[in-house]
Amino acid sequence: MSVSNVTMFEFDTSEELQEWSDWYRDNGPFPNNTLSLFVKTGDTSALGISVYPDEESRAAADGHRDASAESKFSVREIVPLKGKVLVHFHEGRLVE
Repeated sequence: MSVSNVTMFEFDTSEELQEWSDWYRDNGPFPNNTLSLFVKTGDTSALGISVYPDEESRAAADGHRDASAESKFSVREIVPLKGKVLVHFHEGRLVE
């Protein structure tokens, strides 16, 4: 069963959020990622959803995310959540 990281981001400015988004578009996704979304939810907030085939791949992505956030950007807060993917639709079709 697939597993997911759901990450809430809070940036100091809207420009920093855009810089993170631009960096991720050019350098992502993290290894073994099967689905990745980065959604702006406010002027300085965003939500990332990433799906991985197994726990090892998901855990490895944690390290990549944390290292990237700490070294390249001023992110005020990152709140990571993780869990099993129970239902996954892509283009209207159920992904098993």
